[in-house]
Amino acid sequence: MPVAIITGASKGLGRALAEALAARGWDLVLDARSAEVLKEAARGLEVYGTRVAALPGDVTDSWHRTGLVTEARRLGGVDLLVSNASALGAEPLVRLAELPLEGLRRALEVNVV
Repeated sequence: MPVAIITGASKGLGRALAEALAARGWDLVLDARSAEVLKEAARGLEVYGTRVAALPGDVTDSWHRTGLVTEARRLGGVDLLVSNASALGAEPLVRLAELPLEGLRRALEVNVV
């Protein structure tokens, strides 16, 4: 089975993508900051019979990122990485030009680095 790591997988686009991949037989390593919401998302994928590892944490933490990759390797490797985590908050999205410098730094750290 192919393996995907999906960050920001507890709701919205990340959760929808996790469901779409699970329905196609992918094994998943899911990440989100909220442990409870992430567990709920993972439980919802059980109906597809794929292996799902839910690792709550902060993608800006190198130890957490290492844990995601380690878990994916345990499942067979990394075939797809979906970098869906965001520090921009819920809708309506803030224009990057309107973010304070610290907000921009945080957005880049989560979304790019």
